[in-house]
Amino acid sequence: MRIVEQTLRAQMELSDREIEKRKALFDLTDSDAKILHSCRSIIMERLDSTVDEFYARQISDPETALLIGDVETLTRLKGAMRIYILELFGGVYDEAYINSRLRVGMVHWRIGVTPKYFLSALRRLHVALCSAIEEALDNPIEIHARKEAILKILFFDFQLVFDTYINALSAKVNVAKEEADDYAKGLEEQVTRRTKQLRELSLTDELTDVNNKRAFTDHAKREMATAQRTKTELALLFIDINDFKLLNDTLGHQAGDDLLINVAQQLQTTARETDVVCRIGGDEFCVLLPNTGYATARKLAERFADLMHEEAGVPVGASVGIAATGPTSFCTVEELLKASDESMYRAKQRNKKQGQPGMVCIDEELEPIVGSDAPTNDDAAVTDDEPVALSQSAD
Repeated sequence: MRIVEQTLRAQMELSDREIEKRKALFDLTDSDAKILHSCRSIIMERLDSTVDEFYARQISDPETALLIGDVETLTRLKGAMRIYILELFGGVYDEAYINSRLRVGMVHWRIGVTPKYFLSALRRLHVALCSAIEEALDNPIEIHARKEAILKILFFDFQLVFDTYINALSAKVNVAKEEADDYAKGLEEQVTRRTKQLRELSLTDELTDVNNKRAFTDHAKREMATAQRTKTELALLFIDINDFKLLNDTLGHQAGDDLLINVAQQLQTTARETDVVCRIGGDEFCVLLPNTGYATARKLAERFADLMHEEAGVPVGASVGIAATGPTSFCTVEELLKASDESMYRAKQRNKKQGQPGMVCIDEELEPIVGSDAPTNDDAAVTDDEPVALSQSAD
């Protein structure tokens, strides 16, 4: 059920048992209800003068007068007070009466009347009502009994009003808490997103948008651990651009940057979904190849060479080294990287001897890595001895 479809009493969960318990706390009995009802005619005869007396006392206080504000508001308040007083002496204090008092409290809370002002007004109302009783009656015992009954019903009213204050304040606190929780959650999500973005930035090469050296280390350790656990092979391609410094010196750094971006794109095109392309140095790239042996790694290197050959306008070539480990014996990540680096160096030296700097040269020499399995005949299979052309522009 929506809140707006509930009475204030239902919202505040004031059961009949709780109401009777509160009446007992203030000694508000059926006898008091009868006494109050017997005063109704007396109060009705003096209703206007009682209300006037009450508000005369109210506006004599500067702070209270400021809360009332103007004559139109004062007139409306006097009309509401007449109804309130008549309900006090109705003699029936049922659910309708309870809801009426709770609404009084809610209205006062919403217009900013704090408990101290409400309690002060209640005391002044008590004085005004007692004056009306004293004026109408001569018997001290009757006067005392009626004053006591009036005091009880006013205290009963006040605790209901005070409950609405507490309930409203609690609701306000809950709303503020929910807003704070939502803000904190949103902030946490934002921090998580930003942290993820920062981590991605810290692991991504700014120029080529592939993994950087730090990311390579993380990936390599993880993939090596996976290969050892699953007893699968792990291969690594090491790519170094030929004469990169000469390119920068002759054509400018922008040409060098463009070439690095191009190489990264071609490596990503070559790589499979599970492969990891990284830039680990100025003109050096690595590609981690999970669950891959030497033969397959070489085919991927040849595919990269073909793609670079098809790329028009590439002024220099590259050298590609290959290393693999597993599936039963494994080297370390450092050893795998060193072996692929040495393989790349052999490819570079062969390229220089052949005098073809514009080619992508893949190392042809296959030798086992320390701690790895010996290569099979299939692993040893290679293509012809000629380097694969990267560009015709070197001519």
